[in-house]
Amino acid sequence: MRAKRNAGRTSMKLRTFAVAIAALVLAGGLAVTPAVADDAYPTRPVTVIVTFAAGGNADTLARIFAERMSQRLGQQFVIENRAGAGGTTGITAMTRAPADGYTVAVATASGYSYNAVIMKDKLPYTAEKDIAFLHLMATQPNLLVVHPSVPAKNLPEFIEWLKANPDQAYATSGIGSSQHLCGEMLVQRAGVKMAAVAYRASNQTMQDLVAGQIKIACDNFSTAWEQAKAGNVRAIAVTSPARYPVAPDVQTFAETLPGFEVQATFGWIAPAGVPKPILEKLIAALNAVGQEPEVRKRLEALSVQPSGLSGEAYAQQARDERLAITPVIEKAGIKAP
Repeated sequence: MRAKRNAGRTSMKLRTFAVAIAALVLAGGLAVTPAVADDAYPTRPVTVIVTFAAGGNADTLARIFAERMSQRLGQQFVIENRAGAGGTTGITAMTRAPADGYTVAVATASGYSYNAVIMKDKLPYTAEKDIAFLHLMATQPNLLVVHPSVPAKNLPEFIEWLKANPDQAYATSGIGSSQHLCGEMLVQRAGVKMAAVAYRASNQTMQDLVAGQIKIACDNFSTAWEQAKAGNVRAIAVTSPARYPVAPDVQTFAETLPGFEVQATFGWIAPAGVPKPILEKLIAALNAVGQEPEVRKRLEALSVQPSGLSGEAYAQQARDERLAITPVIEKAGIKAP
């Protein structure tokens, strides 16, 4: 009888020990699961929200990089265009997505720098708190182009024409876009009057400009220059601080209006809170893609300048842009609709 009681006690102790061991294993498994998941990332397709419509510069650059990211990381990086409000519609959607690395975005300074000044408290996110900056693919200046019916051949002549023909409409990609700010800077510096008209993407702007539906655009260089080379529009001036190597015969705004500079930026961002190992993997892969000779060749064909800034360096560049453009926005009185 005593032997049976001892056997029962031993069996109970063994069961208790087994439960304890199982609990420890389970706890240990839960503790390492995030690290294991981060290391395995990505295990499913990644959504890339492009904050402008298909066919524009942001979309084209996003697709070049997404294709190579898919090959490097073994999962599809799927483009989803979310255009509107100068890029803020797409960024808002990204910041509301889970911070797990499976939703990222390709955006421009209009969405993460300029509109922070324009919309202030109306903006549903802040760059400092809600965005993780991954990789700045490229920058490029804007090119002021006009319909051939505009008689001006250079910037001084264009300014004189505007003064004689005030309140001309000019195309933008939305409030706070580089196209919009280019126009507002010209209004302030030259003392002319123009009215901004928003389009969803640069290719749509060029279609209407060529057709004569609108006569003025200060659009991304790559889009506008193709139409200028084809003789469909006339190039007036470029917003880079020095003459752009692709078009050395086109004068800069700064030659007539010293200090005039606007640059479009195209970069990858993610929601704040994405685990550090995943951020590091994304940044490393994007940096590697940006260094690929074939990718750089394709960027050069688009007349953009590869950047390569990533992480904190990219975040600081965005802060600097915001500080530089704030006086222009405040003087113009640009406000959210």
